Amino acid sequence: TNGTYTGDASGTNVNRSTIQWLAFEISPDNTTLTLAEHGRVYDPAISNAWWYYFPSLAVNCPGDMVMGFSGSSATNYIGSFYSYRLANGAMLNQPRLFWAGTTNSIAFRWGDYSATTLDPTDDWSFWTVQEYTAPFTNSFGGVVGLWGTTVSKFRPDP
Repeated sequence: TNGTYTGDASGTNVNRSTIQWLAFEISPDNTTLTLAEHGRVYDPAISNAWWYYFPSLAVNCPGDMVMGFSGSSATNYIGSFYSYRLANGAMLNQPRLFWAGTTNSIAFRWGDYSATTLDPTDDWSFWTVQEYTAPFTNSFGGVVGLWGTTVSKFRPDP
């Protein structure tokens, strides 16, 4: 629960999932790749922790990073989340929920619609598209799926 993995390959002691990001640097002579920075987005709660999964991220021209992803817990349906890290190193303490799920998921697949990118007309702002659970009804009035997508444009505040 402190962000350090203590389980094993079979999943023993695993009670949440996390998103990890890595930043690499290439040496000026293009011969060496080194890990410059890294971080994790996870829920430190003792009980009913959020599980985060299927992330996507983008970095803008000044070096701010935005991540969009799905998340759920034992008592919360799959919702859409985001987090960010500013170029100066400031980060959100906890991810922000921007669209809560409203029902169970019957999807056999998840995460196909996780995309975070820069605005094509503004290299400072981000767009993120994320999935959440919600009833989806076809034109005949039948429920054909239980998911939706959110689209949000935002710029992290320094």
